Amino acid sequence: MLLFPRLLLFAAAALSIAFARAAQTEYTAGTLDNGLAYHIFKVPSAERRLVLHLQINAGAADENEGEEGIAHITEHMVFQSSPAFPQGLGNRLNAEGWQMGRHYNAQTGYRHTRYMLTPPYGRRQLEQALAVYRQILTPQTFSPADWVKEQQVVLGEWRGQQTLPHRLNRQYHALLHSGSRSARYAPIGSKTAIETAQAATAGRFHNKWYGSNNAVLVVAGNINPKKAAAAIKENLGRLKPIALPEREAGEYEPKLTDTPRTEHIHDKDNTETKLSLVYRFHNTPSQSSGSQGYYHRLLDNFAAHIVNLRLQNTEPSVSFKLGNIGKQTGSLIFYADAATGAQEALNLLNNAVETIRLQPAGNEETAAYRKVLHNHMNTVSALPDNLPQIVQLADDTVLSDKPVPTPDNQTLERGQLYRISAAAVNKRIAAWLAASDRLTVIQAPENTLDLAGKSSNPIAALQRKPDNRAAVPAAAATTARSTANTFPPHTGQGRIVSESFDSNNKVSYLQFSNGDKAVLLQKAVAGSKIYFKAVSEGGYRQNGLNEWQAQLAADAVSHSSPADFGGRSLKQWQQQQGISYRYRLENDHQTTDIQASKQTLESLLQLYRSRQTAPSAGPWQNVIETAALRHPVYLQSVPGRQEIELELLRYGRPESRAQNSSEIRALTETDLLQHWKQLSSAPTTYYVASSLPSEKIKPLLAQYLADIPRRAAENRPVELLKGSTLRRAAINDTGGTDINAWSWQPFYDWTPDTSEQIPLLVNLANARLKDALRSRNQNTYGVKFTARPQPVYNRVESNLFFSTRPEQAAEAWQTARQILESLPENISKTEADNLQQLFIEQEAKRQQNPEIWLERLAASHRRYGDARYLSRLPELHRTIIQTRLRQTAKLLWSSPNARVLLIDPAQ
Repeated sequence: MLLFPRLLLFAAAALSIAFARAAQTEYTAGTLDNGLAYHIFKVPSAERRLVLHLQINAGAADENEGEEGIAHITEHMVFQSSPAFPQGLGNRLNAEGWQMGRHYNAQTGYRHTRYMLTPPYGRRQLEQALAVYRQILTPQTFSPADWVKEQQVVLGEWRGQQTLPHRLNRQYHALLHSGSRSARYAPIGSKTAIETAQAATAGRFHNKWYGSNNAVLVVAGNINPKKAAAAIKENLGRLKPIALPEREAGEYEPKLTDTPRTEHIHDKDNTETKLSLVYRFHNTPSQSSGSQGYYHRLLDNFAAHIVNLRLQNTEPSVSFKLGNIGKQTGSLIFYADAATGAQEALNLLNNAVETIRLQPAGNEETAAYRKVLHNHMNTVSALPDNLPQIVQLADDTVLSDKPVPTPDNQTLERGQLYRISAAAVNKRIAAWLAASDRLTVIQAPENTLDLAGKSSNPIAALQRKPDNRAAVPAAAATTARSTANTFPPHTGQGRIVSESFDSNNKVSYLQFSNGDKAVLLQKAVAGSKIYFKAVSEGGYRQNGLNEWQAQLAADAVSHSSPADFGGRSLKQWQQQQGISYRYRLENDHQTTDIQASKQTLESLLQLYRSRQTAPSAGPWQNVIETAALRHPVYLQSVPGRQEIELELLRYGRPESRAQNSSEIRALTETDLLQHWKQLSSAPTTYYVASSLPSEKIKPLLAQYLADIPRRAAENRPVELLKGSTLRRAAINDTGGTDINAWSWQPFYDWTPDTSEQIPLLVNLANARLKDALRSRNQNTYGVKFTARPQPVYNRVESNLFFSTRPEQAAEAWQTARQILESLPENISKTEADNLQQLFIEQEAKRQQNPEIWLERLAASHRRYGDARYLSRLPELHRTIIQTRLRQTAKLLWSSPNARVLLIDPAQ
């Protein structure tokens, strides 16, 4: 399913990547005599890196009676023992330095099973990677003993998917794909199916579908295409093709109906209300090949562009997706924010659809978008010299039955561009909205009133045209709305009282008359954008604030238009201005991140200032009612009870919460705004990254920020309990035990070196934990270790999570603890060298990311009061050596302060 904004500037799925440089990447394709199709991308900038994807064109949709979940089980079993690898293919890779998840991984979908390899030593391991694929494609007889062990891994994975989002998404997927094989169950299958599955069944499935003539191979890296093709033929050419089963095409497509209908999604733990309107239709032409396929995909793109424009200008709180849900079936889905209530969301969908119907595309709009696409096609490279982009492009094209955007294909596509007319665009949109298969999906908490109780036929309501609407010309409507939404001018009474400049890092430091500070970084990689971050010193644990009420106040105000904002839709104005706004409230600080073009800096500052000085709680009653409905549901849910148990484990008491829903409903708009007034008055430091010199920015910063009223904020510290402990709570509903282990330790000697080494060591710790807990013992799933430096508190906090069988939980935790405790003493020089190389590769990407520059600037300034972090960057890779890593690794785990919670199955 494709989210439309990604399609905006591209003519087809083949153009879903924004290419950066001239066409340097070479593309070669071929098919071996045994039917295996291969695609080779020579990417000069890849250096030694190599990525391979092997796709078997069979998945969960190909399972027959008695085979539920077997495609996914087969994916697991190909890494087990065989005559060629008696100890197991996965174990051999682990022994040779491959890390599961990082260097080899696999995924099973409904239509395919994909095996991804990123060899640790890159292109020199091409032959070894192809040998792995040869083993995967070789006929198999799986060992029942191997399945007994691997079955626990699959069950662990199943338990990991029994979360609220997974359960809700499964229901939604079944509705969207109703009538097709894909609607039956999730690819992993049911618990019962996994528990009763047999190794022999997986073997039969493998030998029925895993043939060279049912596989597609992608190889990408800085490799010689001819030598790579020869290696593919040498390693995979002797495989024998198989007789593939016949597929009944109709079974794989959703069954379209002529009756509009309403369906509901429920879950005992759900506290959210969401609505979507789904149109399903035949779209075989848009998925065809050749010039007609390009034409219809371009026509879809033009039509989606018009739909997006109408929503931006009239109903910006409604979003949509256009995509394929079958090889012959498409869908157009509208989503409404239901925070203000289900009926209001339904009305928004109604207005959105009617607006699109009543405002057809004009010739000028179509011509303007054609020009955008024409310029794009003429200025971008056919294939980017960028390995991650090429890998994504290959997944979106050759592994999805789409053409690669070679120069010849681009020429073919460009030839269809001028066939697109406004009349054709309007006809396509009308066809989508006239689809007889229409579905309203309502997701709501189980204790709320069904929307069907208010409207017996929501779909019929969606087809009614409002009496007071008229067909407004699109251009006129856009102009009228863009001038209606604005902020009043602000002359500014504050000023800059002091400033200094770091010429080495091009960083300016400003002090405002209200006590706030600004740190400005001039960086060319920011390009045409401004990156703005405001960090306020007060969080929801400030003295004088009620914690849970402060969080509700922040939720209400941060999603409302400021009181002095003109017009009816802030979101619409932000889209027109190109402003992205994100606000987060933590226990000890607040962060506001805003991105905008350089031309809209003043609008950015107007928006921020208005939130601080002229707040509005907007539809605060809906915020309160939503919270009141959510409160009892969440507290009784498994995630809610787990959260409280973790708070007791770490702090000795739960976080502040309302006693009941009545206490929440008793809040008033005045209560919320009073809490926000204190939150917004906390002293603040601003960080700005842009390509502009500071002289261009300082006057506007002083005008809008230097006179915002401030007062000192004092946060109540979050005290973590000392000492080690292990607790168990029987509240899990998945049949397994979740292990959540935390530790912390003080650390005072923070340096940029330490901050960069910790993430690398976390990567190493995860590899060892996964190897021991999953690959060797094969009894855990969902292993994830994190370590979070907190310089403000002079400590490091670490967390390990995984799930396992209840009877093995204690033993598994002891294994994990030993790995974490022994990590510092046994980091090898080879591992240190690999981590240094990983840092160099990752740093090359980070250097081109202005958001990372801004984060580092803020971290350095908050810790040191200057930009020394940035000064150290060119030399940091030299500190990633064995002795230094061993020393830093001691920060990752502190057994004296290890607090462990085992969430066992409910009794």
